[in-house]
Amino acid sequence: MLYLIGLGLDDKEITEKGLEALESVEKAYAEFYTNTANIDTERLEEKTGTEIEILDRDEVERDDKILESAEQRDTAFLVSGDPLTATTHYDIKHRAEQEGIETEVVHAPSIFTSIAETGLNVYKFGRTVTLPEEGKPDSILKYIRKNDSVGLHSLILLDIDYDGSEAAEKLIEMDEELSDRKAVILERANHGDQEINIGFLEGFTEKELGNTPHCIILVGDTSHKEDEFLEEHS
Repeated sequence: MLYLIGLGLDDKEITEKGLEALESVEKAYAEFYTNTANIDTERLEEKTGTEIEILDRDEVERDDKILESAEQRDTAFLVSGDPLTATTHYDIKHRAEQEGIETEVVHAPSIFTSIAETGLNVYKFGRTVTLPEEGKPDSILKYIRKNDSVGLHSLILLDIDYDGSEAAEKLIEMDEELSDRKAVILERANHGDQEINIGFLEGFTEKELGNTPHCIILVGDTSHKEDEFLEEHS
């Protein structure tokens, strides 16, 4: 049996169902390369009595340690946010099922629901893109423009610990026309020190932001209610 368990975005967001599953397994693994590590795994170990082994990217994406364990014993794979947000995690689920391993997904809060706190309607977001700290992939502008063409908001996820002000500067370097775009930078979603910043993208290049993780939203067409909610954060 393989449980894919979401840990949420901040400590203590794992669900009761997730805790029960973690308590029941013989082996547990976790990864934090897809998000800033904000989860106290030692607390989870004390609470459930299950030891948690932290895996790096290669061990998750290239090795079969998780599946080999799940073939022999009940195993948990713990993931920041929701367990199926990243394609890699869904691939693990798919491969497990192909090998006849029973799987169960335990969902948790993720950035894709937390963005609603900005006041922007989650149904009006288009394709999500990820901006790396190194490099300027053409695909980012391609999908932003595609979202713009139908008036949708663009959620831009950032590499781990990539500061939103630096990311804003890079986006403008990639396309100067983005400088006067209305944007939202969401700092530390779901944390006690969460901050929602509204302004033009160029204004964020000189703004000192708080601790990561950060994400950027380029605002598309807005309704009267969305404008009203955004104004409250200005």
